[in-house]
Amino acid sequence: MKQFLLIGMVLGAGLAACSETNEPSVPEVGSDLAAASPAKFLSVRVVELAREPVLESRVFVGTTRAVNRAIMRSQIAGRVASLPVTLGKKVQPGDVLLELYNPEANPAAQSAERQWRRLESQQTQRQRDFDRISLLYDKGTASLQEFEQVRTDLDALTDATLSAKKQFNRAQQLNMERWITAPFAGVVTTIDTDIGEVVSPGQALLGIADPAQTEVEMVINDDIATNVKVGDSVSVMLPFEQNSKRQGVVTEISPFRERGALPSIVLAFPGQEVRPGIAVHARFEINRGDGFKVPMSALVRKGEGAVIYRVNSTHNVEAVPVVMGLMQADGIVISSADELGLTAGDDIVVAGSHRLFDGANVEILP
Repeated sequence: MKQFLLIGMVLGAGLAACSETNEPSVPEVGSDLAAASPAKFLSVRVVELAREPVLESRVFVGTTRAVNRAIMRSQIAGRVASLPVTLGKKVQPGDVLLELYNPEANPAAQSAERQWRRLESQQTQRQRDFDRISLLYDKGTASLQEFEQVRTDLDALTDATLSAKKQFNRAQQLNMERWITAPFAGVVTTIDTDIGEVVSPGQALLGIADPAQTEVEMVINDDIATNVKVGDSVSVMLPFEQNSKRQGVVTEISPFRERGALPSIVLAFPGQEVRPGIAVHARFEINRGDGFKVPMSALVRKGEGAVIYRVNSTHNVEAVPVVMGLMQADGIVISSADELGLTAGDDIVVAGSHRLFDGANVEILP
């Protein structure tokens, strides 16, 4: 019994000692200790609010192509007799790309040439007759009827010879169409026929392009088409290239491609190396006036909206609800959502705002 009594006395003494040492000391309101507690200042960084131009950005996608490109077509019917090129082969102006066999083209050209040569010979003979009869007529030994007859024959032969020469030139040109040649230096991009195939006039046979100069055509909306003009610079990104930034120049603006379709625009890359056949992103910027712009770090989410903190003359902050507008390259456009309007020159917290509350004391860091 004495043992239990002794244990109880020890436990009681320990509890009494704990209560004396662990009880917190709370100063009374208005006491000297409470008055001596200094105000805590939170360190922040600010920017001065100013009106800046507001740009609305739109991004469109297109695929680059060669500026000089051509689809080679035949003007005569025939059978493909020779095809000395392959896809990707480099060619020079005048190189033969394809030869057609036409059983009528060459004979027609030869026949037209013979007709022209024959009439030309007759015209030469008739010209000598006219010179001779003119001399006799001047001497009075030839009649006027003979003189007029020879002159009429000469005029008719001259007209016939000119017509025959035109027919020969046309037949010769058609005969030369049997050879499809490169109009400029470039690379063969498409081959739509093969040896032995019979082709008709106007049929596409090959494609050729010069990769030295490239451009991109892309479909845009009416807003962009009415706000850009030929000669404007456009920022272009090549997402799959190491050096991805380029400057495009507007060379063409089409109000519409066809009935009911959106307008299109063509961008060139003067003095810049851009390969044809790659995807590019073009960023168009439209001036939407001016407004207040702040970094994203200045915004603090509050409920379903957002606020920014403005520092007043007493180094206290006040939360200003804002409406977020267009995203910019270096921030976002904002406008005040209530009567606490924003004005140019306001100091807006851009670093340290996550620790702030309305009325907090702050220290502005440089």
